[in-house]
Order: sequence, then C-alpha cells, then structure tokens
Amino acid sequence: MKKLLSIICLVCTMHTAYAQESRTLHLRREMWNVMPFKTICYGMMPMQCIEYKKLDQKETNTCFGIKGFTLAPGYQYLLSVQVDSFIHPPSDGPIYVYQLLKIISKKPVVKSANVKNKKWILTNMWHAERDPLDLNHLQKVSLNINNKQLYGKSFCNNYSASYATKASQWQLSSIASTKMYCEQEMELEQRYFKLLQSVVFMATEKSSLKLYNQEGDLILEYLEQKK
Repeated sequence: MKKLLSIICLVCTMHTAYAQESRTLHLRREMWNVMPFKTICYGMMPMQCIEYKKLDQKETNTCFGIKGFTLAPGYQYLLSVQVDSFIHPPSDGPIYVYQLLKIISKKPVVKSANVKNKKWILTNMWHAERDPLDLNHLQKVSLNINNKQLYGKSFCNNYSASYATKASQWQLSSIASTKMYCEQEMELEQRYFKLLQSVVFMATEKSSLKLYNQEGDLILEYLEQKK
C-alpha cells in the first residue's frame, strides 16, 4: 500500500511540474511580416524555421513555428501574433510561444528566379537530419540551367532532367545520369538526386541560389561560379 501511495505521489508531482512548465504568461501582440520561405536556424540542431520581421524593426528574426499557422511557400504574409512566455521555460527548449491571431494579408511575391545560363556550385545540402554536409564534398557538385533542362556534375556522375514551370513553380522530370560507380559517393549522390527531384521553388539572393520543396523547406543552396 505504501509503495502504491509513493507511486501516486510521484505521478502527481510530475504532473504538477509539467503543468507549471506548460503555463504561459501573455506578454504582447505583434504584427509580423512573414517571409515566403523557411530558413535554417540553430537550436540543439539545425532546423527549418519561419523567418519574419516585426513591423517596427528592420532586422529579421526566426521562430520554430506559430500555433495555428501553416506557411504556404511563395506568399508574403502580414500576421497578428500573440507572444506568450513560459513561466517556467524548459532548459532545452524555447522561452516564447507564438499564437496566430489573424492573417491580415497574404500576397504572392515569388517571381521566376534569374538562374539560367549560369553555373552554380553546391554549398549546402540539408538532408533528413537537417545537418549540412562537408563543404569539400559539396563543391564537387554543379548545376546548370538552360531553357529546356537542368544538368550538371553530381558527386560521381553527370546528370540531367527536363523541367516545366508554372506560376514560379518548378516541376522536374525523372533525373537521368551516367552509370559510373563511386563507392564512397553513391549514397550522397542518391540523396542529392532525391532532394533535387523534390524542388518546387527557386529563389536567388545576390550570387546565391536557394532551392525549396513543396513545404517551403530550404533543401539545397548554391553559389554562382563567376566566369
């Protein structure tokens, strides 16, 4: 009986501690301009995050998510957001909690990126674990795009695929490649082809090219190779 009572007390204590950690304090309401794609941010590990600007600030911020809000890639949002703070924040988690109050506006902003007739060198490849790969491996990989197809050199083989665009969205055909076998590179190459096949959006920023999937996750990054 004593053992049972001890277990019940332990469960109650754990429940109370969890409830205290889960309690939040309402801080303020803010207006956010949310960027059309996600970006990589760092906590315990790299993660896909929402990027935004407060109306009264010039610099951008990131957050892991907004309760009640799902980003549709390619759209610029103006949101009313409730900002709360955990009364007892977890040691390995965020301090703030964000809740969508209202979508003020949603406007398509993505235009066709100027990516054609340039050579792009891979600089980041974000796989399932969201960790970037060794730069020495990535710099072997190139991407070229003309009016009919994209092509380049992967970790081992040359590759190509035709594509179609509609309303700034890209759709690739199946990727064809040469048949060389490189024992230490084949897994990376298949991972690269899988990510490339899932590309829906492309955006340029100065001399960099960023590729996104249907969810707006950043999956591949390139740097223009100057002639």
